[in-house]
Amino acid sequence: MRHLLCQLVALTVLLAQPAPIMFKGGTYDPAIPTPSQVLGYEIGDRFTDYRNLEQYFEALAGSSERIQRRTYGSTYGQRRLQILIISSPDNLRRLDEIKSKNKLLTDPRAKVPRSEIESILDTSPAIVWLSYGVHGNEACSPEAAILTAYQLVAGTDARTMRILENIIVIIDPAVNPDGRERYVQWVNSVTGSRPNPNPDALEHSEPWPRGRTNHYYFDLNRDWAWMTQKETQARIPLYREWMPHVHVDFHEMSYQASYFFFPAAVPVHSDYPPEVKKWGRIYGEGNAAAFDELGISYYTQEFFDLFYPGYGDSWPTFNGAIGMTYEQAGQVGVAIKKANGETLTLRDRARNHFITGMATLETTVKNKKERLKDFRKFWETALRSTSRTKGFIIPPQPDPNRAARLVNILLAQGIEVHRLKESVQLTAQKFFAKQSSRENFPAGTYVVSLEQPQSRLAKAVLEPQTALQDTFFYDVSAWSLPVAFGIPAYLTESPLPPSAELITALPIAAGGLVNGKASYAYLIPWERNDAVKVAWQLLEKGFALNVASRSFEVDKRTFGAGTIIAFVGNNSDSLHDVIGRLAVANGVDVYSASTGLTEKGINLGSSRVRPIRRAEIAVVADTPVRANGFGEMWYMFDQEYRIPFTAIRSRELSEVNLSKYQVIILPDGGDYRSVFDSTRVDKLKRWVQDGGILIGIEGAARFFLKSRSGLTSATLVTEKKDDDKTTEEKEKEKQKKEEQKRLTLFEKEERQRIEQIPGSIFSAFVDASHPIGYGYDRELYVLKGNAIPVELNESAHTVARFSPDTLHISGYSVPDLSKRVANSAYIIEFSQGKGKIVLFTEAITFRRFWVGLDRLLLNAVLFLPRPE
Repeated sequence: MRHLLCQLVALTVLLAQPAPIMFKGGTYDPAIPTPSQVLGYEIGDRFTDYRNLEQYFEALAGSSERIQRRTYGSTYGQRRLQILIISSPDNLRRLDEIKSKNKLLTDPRAKVPRSEIESILDTSPAIVWLSYGVHGNEACSPEAAILTAYQLVAGTDARTMRILENIIVIIDPAVNPDGRERYVQWVNSVTGSRPNPNPDALEHSEPWPRGRTNHYYFDLNRDWAWMTQKETQARIPLYREWMPHVHVDFHEMSYQASYFFFPAAVPVHSDYPPEVKKWGRIYGEGNAAAFDELGISYYTQEFFDLFYPGYGDSWPTFNGAIGMTYEQAGQVGVAIKKANGETLTLRDRARNHFITGMATLETTVKNKKERLKDFRKFWETALRSTSRTKGFIIPPQPDPNRAARLVNILLAQGIEVHRLKESVQLTAQKFFAKQSSRENFPAGTYVVSLEQPQSRLAKAVLEPQTALQDTFFYDVSAWSLPVAFGIPAYLTESPLPPSAELITALPIAAGGLVNGKASYAYLIPWERNDAVKVAWQLLEKGFALNVASRSFEVDKRTFGAGTIIAFVGNNSDSLHDVIGRLAVANGVDVYSASTGLTEKGINLGSSRVRPIRRAEIAVVADTPVRANGFGEMWYMFDQEYRIPFTAIRSRELSEVNLSKYQVIILPDGGDYRSVFDSTRVDKLKRWVQDGGILIGIEGAARFFLKSRSGLTSATLVTEKKDDDKTTEEKEKEKQKKEEQKRLTLFEKEERQRIEQIPGSIFSAFVDASHPIGYGYDRELYVLKGNAIPVELNESAHTVARFSPDTLHISGYSVPDLSKRVANSAYIIEFSQGKGKIVLFTEAITFRRFWVGLDRLLLNAVLFLPRPE
């Protein structure tokens, strides 16, 4: 009796479980394993960890001739990156032919008969790439990838068969495996036998650093154009091998929302052809029809724009595809109750992404030839630019390694780059200069012509000033690669010189000992970022190094402030061999000196040459630190410069013996006052007075203000006392307050939107005689965000300040905001006792493609600590 009762209970539970999510009217091959047969649960019951995700796709790939599974790289966490290629067996047998024919569509310069192009447009399948889970904690989309893959492999109905006959479907089921696994392991560990829909429940409150980002806490959806991360570096070559016609990036947003799909919001980048908006409407209508049939809520043309080129929708669109973002409400546990009383489940979220994924495929089938025709047209029109600008010139100096790194990014994205084989005079205009002139460019200079199929992408990532069409930006509004790399680039009105050679790859920049073995000292100039690696490795190996605080001339070469000097007499004989090997390995020229007597400037024995030390560095982590800000620093130190540091939880800083460290860095973050009480602040203050170097970045720099922690006397420009304001400033404030009283709700929202700096390029002046400014020219171009500017301070040293006049260079900013930024602090330094507190008021390591500013932070780490 008891056994029979258990069977009845089990049957009741089974019947109560929701049926698998299926395609309407779908029929299925029973030989193909369902997700529940392999995983032991239905999609939507729980989150699928990466091991089980792989297990299911392995089972699927072994069961059918419709699917091929390929790995294309690995993550920093040693997880495999994979794609599934799904189509009819006949299409899969001729993949190489399909890819090669598709490539013919991307270069109209190839002498291909029109009849052959027409044949390709008529007979070739469309290529649709579906990317899931670029943000690891937007975790419903890989569940949808499982459903979509099963439908395409197992479906036997006419609708599925039409998709397979007409499309090569590429599924990247988890673009960010490390972030996903961080999230899934956490959420599964805190979810009980039944999910708790109460929004207050732990399973809806993800801890720092959250699963959105990859191993180094980078947002991979901002990295497509810059390729800083291992995952992106593996994905871009594979993407370019296929050059899909449609790309969809599946996301999640606030659980209180509904569902977003294209058309995109404004701004849409001005270099896109008009067909982009047309196809946004076509796919939007296809998705809307599918949702309308089921009564699912959605919206379009709000919030998610198509402007910044580093997204998973905008970058593919610059490569001829129709790139689109689909956003499902979520970013929570398995089930949550919304404010309207509805309960949103993981099953709902996965179902909705499954529906739009399939609708996108069906819309592509219906419009296949037209989509391929517009794909071809994209590349044809790219060659017909009417702009006066014919290209960009990238000089290899002052840092050949940085220039080569930039060029390699372009080459990896299929952008053609030429190099001058001899000196050439061209009509050119330096970035942000007012007019062009005839300039002489030496052999070795790089030229990117806009007379190429990839002209749109080249222009988008290189141009100094992007055309702005709106006042709202989902991301930054300026990003020019040469500016970010600190390279003095030019626009040119001249056509590509005949002597320029097309390059396909760059060797590592050459470096080594100049003038052979030194008898007196080795000199390392400080213009190159990679010089930092040489200096740090020498310090790690125990060699004694010094830094010159003023310039000098040796053998008719000027060595600026910041030049590293390794005296032969102060080091072991192994210096000669080690410094030579490091110079070659890092592509840095190290100069030999036979005497301490210089031709100009200070002598090498001057008191302005002082020893430097290898500092022990601590970086604060955890709440309220912004995970991206910590990750950028972690990646820079760990992967790029190989400089070790100790990460310390913010709440544990009061328990740590700070005397072990010479430098403590607080990355950008929220309100540090939530963690740093007066006891912790006092401990930091005493440590600084004993000789410590305390560095705050952006939000952390504002924590150092007089009105917050009181660590310094720094103030915001908005904290200016009434007595210090001009009559004009007082009158403007009065007018603004009066206007505010009369505004409608819409007008208030619009004003708030307009009065933002979303991330724009501003000009700053740097004190190149200060240790933080070593190796820099007087003027810098920096990224300014929306943080309130910091006043200059008579008690501090101004290392860098925003320019007083033409300070807003590129991107969005209204005049009143620019005026407020003028003459405010970019970097200021306060001396306290034996130590210093340094405020970097803006992001200094932004997404690791803004590498031209690296040495500002690294200089502080290397040169500010007191020598032992």
